Amino acid sequence: MKRWCLALAACGVLAVAACDEAPASGEPDARLRTHAVEPSTPTPAGLAYVESVAAVQTEAEALQGPARVRALQQGMALPVPAGLAEAEILRLDLAATLGEALLEQPDGAYTVIDLLRPMVDVEDSLPLDRASARALITLGDAAAQVEDDALAAGSYARAIRLMSLLRQELVR
Repeated sequence: MKRWCLALAACGVLAVAACDEAPASGEPDARLRTHAVEPSTPTPAGLAYVESVAAVQTEAEALQGPARVRALQQGMALPVPAGLAEAEILRLDLAATLGEALLEQPDGAYTVIDLLRPMVDVEDSLPLDRASARALITLGDAAAQVEDDALAAGSYARAIRLMSLLRQELVR
């Protein structure tokens, strides 16, 4: 009887471990790891970066088409000061905005995938923030446009799980 219980326990451990494995090629990959971004100590460089990103976002809102894309690309090129934990969220939000603008351009979906896929890679932990969910949705939209169903489904599934986690945090 003990051996039977040990065998069942081992199967349960194997089943749990199998959930964390990457899916077979061509299947949606909905693995999600998140982390909270703790506020950093304000520095002059950090404040200047936050103000610069805000100025880029404000400028971009007034623009359309290629001019909007150029403004957002300049924002993505801003150097991130060391020790600014919030920069991860700001960059994801800026990248999502850029991605949305690029999706309006011919063949922009491929550029969006090249931009966002490494930023929200399934192997990496994402900030527990709506900017992460927005970036995942934008990546899913780009993948759907180029008919990469596995990437689209995986991105949307991860965004939904992330939004569920955010909702749980609000309830607490």
